[in-house]
Amino acid sequence: MSSIISLKHVLLYLTSFILWTTCTIPGYIKVCHRDDPKLVTCINDSITILKPYLKKGIPELDVPPLEPLLLDAVDLKSGNGATRVEATISNLKIWGPTSFVIQELKPNLNKNIFKFKVLLPELNVVGQYKADARVLFFNLKGEGPAYINITDYRFECKLKGNKIMKEGEEFLEFEKMKLKIEVGTSNIRLENLFNGDPVLGKATSDVVNENSNLFISEILPNLQQALSEKFTNIANKITLRFTYKELFP
Repeated sequence: MSSIISLKHVLLYLTSFILWTTCTIPGYIKVCHRDDPKLVTCINDSITILKPYLKKGIPELDVPPLEPLLLDAVDLKSGNGATRVEATISNLKIWGPTSFVIQELKPNLNKNIFKFKVLLPELNVVGQYKADARVLFFNLKGEGPAYINITDYRFECKLKGNKIMKEGEEFLEFEKMKLKIEVGTSNIRLENLFNGDPVLGKATSDVVNENSNLFISEILPNLQQALSEKFTNIANKITLRFTYKELFP
């Protein structure tokens, strides 16, 4: 009889230990109190602490790496007449999303709304291009690696959360982030243009960079969509793992 009682105690202890270890908020998530007079600073600090973890992913929370960020293929068109460039860039991978800097944060915990103004200091994009161009009197085609550098882009976003009940506990679930990116500066380099021809390659490259903002405007919708989905997914991976009271006591 005593052995049965002892076994029950052991099982009860193990169950309690497992529940405690799985529900404890990890150290890289900074808990912010609702009535903290420096709530904005606390949330900003919490996000800053998370950034290096977001870059490589957080397996225990099922959060995949944010870098590289993958984008769908885009079609780029520029110029007309004697000089025209049409290209498709595919296999787009972006490095730099986790270098974001929060410039302004407005939390409203009563309505569970978080508004951000964010700076993206630098994004580096790598992909593969296929180009069909007319330079002077030549109709030419080429393909190879494409490199795009984007600097000082900004975006405003809004996260709206809704409280939901799971197993008798209250959690916060976010709707898809609303995000709008403002264009900064950019530079595009297409390698191996027309088998490395220095004259035609430079002429085409000049046209591309003179119209880089037009090209980037084709990429922006995909970039906004990808960032919105990724950031919303990451936020929900955290807020649906820990109760509302644990995250905002």
